[in-house]
Amino acid sequence: MFWTKANTTILVFFTIGILLLHLVAFPDYIMPFPILLAGIGAIIFFVAGLQYYSQIWSQVNNFGQRIFFTSLLFRLIAIESLYLLTFFYDPANLPMEIHAQDSWNYHYSGSMVADALNEGRPISIALSNIWKSETDYGFATVIGFIYYLFGKNILIIKLFNAILSSITVIRIYQIARFSYDEQRARLAGIITMLMPPLLWFSAFYLKETILIFLIVNIGYLTHILIVKKKLRVFNSFLILCHFGVIFYFRVILAPLLMTCVITQVLFWKNTSKNYKLSSILVTLLFVVGSFWVMKELGMYKYIESALEASKDQFGNELSDTSKKRGVTYAAAIISPLLIAAAIITPFPSLLDFSDAQLGIYSHFQNEIIRNCLYFFVFLGLFNAIKKKNKGVIFIGGFAITYIMILAASGISFQDRFQILALPFLIIFMADGIATKYPKRTKHWMRYLSAIFIVILSWNLFKLSNRGLI
Repeated sequence: MFWTKANTTILVFFTIGILLLHLVAFPDYIMPFPILLAGIGAIIFFVAGLQYYSQIWSQVNNFGQRIFFTSLLFRLIAIESLYLLTFFYDPANLPMEIHAQDSWNYHYSGSMVADALNEGRPISIALSNIWKSETDYGFATVIGFIYYLFGKNILIIKLFNAILSSITVIRIYQIARFSYDEQRARLAGIITMLMPPLLWFSAFYLKETILIFLIVNIGYLTHILIVKKKLRVFNSFLILCHFGVIFYFRVILAPLLMTCVITQVLFWKNTSKNYKLSSILVTLLFVVGSFWVMKELGMYKYIESALEASKDQFGNELSDTSKKRGVTYAAAIISPLLIAAAIITPFPSLLDFSDAQLGIYSHFQNEIIRNCLYFFVFLGLFNAIKKKNKGVIFIGGFAITYIMILAASGISFQDRFQILALPFLIIFMADGIATKYPKRTKHWMRYLSAIFIVILSWNLFKLSNRGLI
């Protein structure tokens, strides 16, 4: 068993310790106790579930079926839990989540798409009335078609997200199985099934769940492409279709994913002459096909504008996000921290000093779990580099490059952006957890000590910038 009772104890005591310190040091800014207890419960559920399922599912035959239905059950529970949270603390936004804004915009635009379909009007005209460009049309279009088929019910979209998120869990297991052994792959699937941030966002009425599914599915199809000789042209076509769909969700992801696919295909360890020839042909197909897709969908102008905007994006994003979160950042002070800790961020906000903080501290459990377990991500990345594991080129290339893009843009501390890289990082996390060496616990404890200080400093920083200390 990779995740032990000792691991569970360490993480639970770390959580209790950091929370108790904030309760004692900042009694005037304590978050509501129901939210505090719910967050602790979510952390205990994760670590206890990880210990339990990694043990009882280590040898089961129908692992894929079990993990799908269990994932779906947990995501349905997450939807209900988030509903209750909103009911007690932000009832005006029901049946959406707390502090919902983009969610309502998606709902309204999806309703417009459904109306356009019913009346035989062009979808693009309906969407142009609420979104700035075609690159924002993706999720609204999906919502519109579902509303058109099943009626305008917000819960249906959340159920759709829950199903897609459960399929994503299986895909992570399948991807990990290509590059690691069966036990590490199962552990990656179990972590993905239980991971609080993924459960949290799967219950939201947002596009991130679909985006994660598309990205992970491209990773899966890429590995199928290089392992199986048959249907390579067909699988290449499917990947190109994914590129086209992603353009309507977040334009900058399409060229990044295309680069990762090509790199994985070209550098896959295979001595077969047939594979080398087919890899070159597949690469040419991707290059030509990608340029054709970009031309047909008009991607060029949006990619060019995105690159142009990135010149000043760091300062702009930092400033805008600071205002929304109620913190005034000095870019010269914060930017090195954001870049250095880009993978580990965001850090949890544990204090309640304004109404706007509700939507931030209510998911502190997501950040604590990620901050604590990223030690094993680094260990997994180290193993991949040391062993020259070419099977993780796609997943590692996408996750690291995407996070560096976020860091350069000054938005690496926003969980909604970071979440796209998390499923692939979980694969490295699983390998890190499975890796044993004499001083591992000692090194993890040192890492947790540093994280403890950083979390405290982060919350002190937020208070000091408000003039509250």
